[in-house]
Amino acid sequence: LHQPSQTSVGQAASQSSLLHLAHSQASMSQSPVRQASSSSSSSSSSSALSVGQLVSNPQTAAGEVDGVNLEEIREFAKAFKIRRLSLGLTQTQVGQALSATEGPAYSQSAICRFEKLDITPKSAQKIKPVLERWMAEAEARHRAGMQNLTEFIGSEPSKKRKRRTSFTPQALEILNAHFEKNTHPSGQEMTEIAEKLNYDREVVRVWFCNKRQALKNTIKRLKQHEPATAVPLEPLTDSLEENS
Repeated sequence: LHQPSQTSVGQAASQSSLLHLAHSQASMSQSPVRQASSSSSSSSSSSALSVGQLVSNPQTAAGEVDGVNLEEIREFAKAFKIRRLSLGLTQTQVGQALSATEGPAYSQSAICRFEKLDITPKSAQKIKPVLERWMAEAEARHRAGMQNLTEFIGSEPSKKRKRRTSFTPQALEILNAHFEKNTHPSGQEMTEIAEKLNYDREVVRVWFCNKRQALKNTIKRLKQHEPATAVPLEPLTDSLEENS
């Protein structure tokens, strides 16, 4: 009676061992699928993030996403903004010039997002060579003279700027304060003032030109009238004294 019982126990143990082995093999065969799925999910998640979000994350900052070197994009965006400001150009001017030649995808908002790195790696990689080529030509035109740069930017923005601009009292106060300090601000200073006031740079430039001309006319008028006004002042003073 006891011997069959021991045999049954052995068979049961053997079956249990086989079942455990089968489960282990099944688990191992499924593992690569899960890992691939996890890896794919992680890659897809990174692609959806902006370059700014990725470079601020220590795990992805120095790496590549979708074959795009994030650090290279970050450095180019930083350099592009510095080069744009040194030419005295606004994001609006760059966007208008590029939209005319490359299409509406290169608008002012696209330039703004690129400089702020608020753009996906794939989009950044697509726009980078276009911006690089455009900036190189803009700088070459600038070296040849501002007139060439103005022509390169295009005439369309000039047409839009012909509309009369009304400055707010606050804007005029700031403009006059700048004028008192410096009547001839540099191109970069002009751009910074325009962006600070949220006016087109050309509008601000024209305001400074008009202000300088008005000041020049006032000084000229005063000089012309000085001899004429000096003569009648004496008899006027005399008559006042006689009447008293």
